Amino acid sequence: MGFMKKFCGKLGISDAEDNEELMEEFEDVEEKAQESSTRETATLKDRRHAAAPSNVIDLQSAMNSGTSRSKMKVVVIEPKSFDDVQQVANSLKEKKPVVINFEHTDAEVAHRIIDFISGTTYAIAGDIKKLGHNVFLCAPSNVSVSYTQERGSISTDMSWMKK
Repeated sequence: MGFMKKFCGKLGISDAEDNEELMEEFEDVEEKAQESSTRETATLKDRRHAAAPSNVIDLQSAMNSGTSRSKMKVVVIEPKSFDDVQQVANSLKEKKPVVINFEHTDAEVAHRIIDFISGTTYAIAGDIKKLGHNVFLCAPSNVSVSYTQERGSISTDMSWMKK
């Protein structure tokens, strides 16, 4: 479009043919912009879908990929003296649950061990539960314990456990 046509267009003295040409050019540019925008949106969606991590995890493959690392070991200890409490504390620090069996332990020593281990489990945000007669489960914070205990079953052998 020439300089004169633009000048006349600004003054409003252009002919009808020029107006139609301008409208056609405007519509063509608008259509091209819309097509380009649609293609870019589709491309962005494809990129996001390909790049974004999936929220779905295959449980079987996740379990198999770390089989050797993910196996949890439960330590079972029958303490004979207070010196055995260090082994319990070390296992809890290593995030391993510990079952303590006090069947063959003196009541005074068992009381001291429970006091010490209660402090240890508290310090690591763990949990301690009585499983049976003179048997306790000490679990670190990475182990969830769901256990219901009957109120009347606490033994007289460990009177300190009564509430």
